[in-house]
Formats: sequence, C-alpha cells, structure tokens
Amino acid sequence: MKHLITRLLTGVIMLSAFAMPLNAVSPLESTQHIASVDVTSVNRWTPELPAEFRLKTVEEDASPAFVEDLLDYARSFKGLRYRRGGKTPKGFDCSGFTGYVFRQFGLSLGASSRDQYRQGESIERESLQPGDLVFFSGRRGGTKSVGHVGIVTRVGDDGKSFHFIHSACSSGITESHSSEPYYSRRYVGARRVAD
Repeated sequence: MKHLITRLLTGVIMLSAFAMPLNAVSPLESTQHIASVDVTSVNRWTPELPAEFRLKTVEEDASPAFVEDLLDYARSFKGLRYRRGGKTPKGFDCSGFTGYVFRQFGLSLGASSRDQYRQGESIERESLQPGDLVFFSGRRGGTKSVGHVGIVTRVGDDGKSFHFIHSACSSGITESHSSEPYYSRRYVGARRVAD
C-alpha cells in the first residue's frame, strides 16, 4: 500500500509538470521573467494523457520497459566513486546506490543491505530476472551474513549466472559477473522488490 501511495504521489507530481504551459520558466532560466508566467493554466487537468504519461499499475511496473529504464538509469552512474555511507550522486555505498536508483522509480528500500534483504519477495537463483536485487556476504561477515547488494542487469543462458551493477569499494559503480571468485563464494540470495 505504501508503494502504491508513493507511486501515485510521484505520478501527480509528474502530471503537474506536464500540465504546465509552454511559456513557463524552467529552473535553469533567469528568474527575472517569473512575473510573466501564466499561472492560470498550471492546474488544468488533462483527462486523456498519452500512455507514456499515465500512472503505471503495480503489474505494469515490472514490465520489460520499466526494468530497462531502471537499469539504464543505474548504468548512468557507472564510474562514480564508492563512498562509505553515501546515498547521493556525490558517491554511493552499495545499499545507498540501490536505494537511490529504486527511489527514482517510486520504490522505497531500506537503508542497509540487510534491511533491503528483508524486503520484497525471496527469489531462487534459477528464477532471477533483470531488476532483482542480489545479496552477498560482506568482507567481515560470515558466509551467510548479508553485507553487499547489487541489481541484476542480465541473466545467463544457464539460468544461474548473472551480471549485476553495484557500488564496489575498489571500483565504485561497476558491473560484475556472478562467476567472479569474490562474488561466487559470497552469494547469499535474491529479492524481487518491483512486482
């Protein structure tokens, strides 16, 4: 229910932006012209919006287009440095990165990888799909103690191997493969938060 309310509020904000008149001042323009903005039509409701601007239902959110948009957005941060405790584009830790990306698409995740591991639906490795969260044990924890998280970007033909994007201490935002020795022995599980 909380996710639905968040999505509806996000949609209302987006709809408000699309209902603004063409002569409205953009945030990058000089503020000297603010007095000339026609505010009478800002709150105008347009009942028939093109499909790409309509609110998505929960079922539509997991569509390939939704997931592809989410992954494209996540990839736009590739190369950004790792920052312990980071939750903004100034630098991310692993859970800060996944939380930030999903929040831009109306989904709220917990603050830590352990919190995120408790959200959504548990997914067997053989059922992974792009957009799922994958979890690994951390450097200091035991083999089953969650300490790292990433987002699946591609699943291998064998149904068990996968690529994922994450914020790594050594390389920042990067894509890795589940067969890399460091990750293959630390895999803990997966969750699906975008149904």
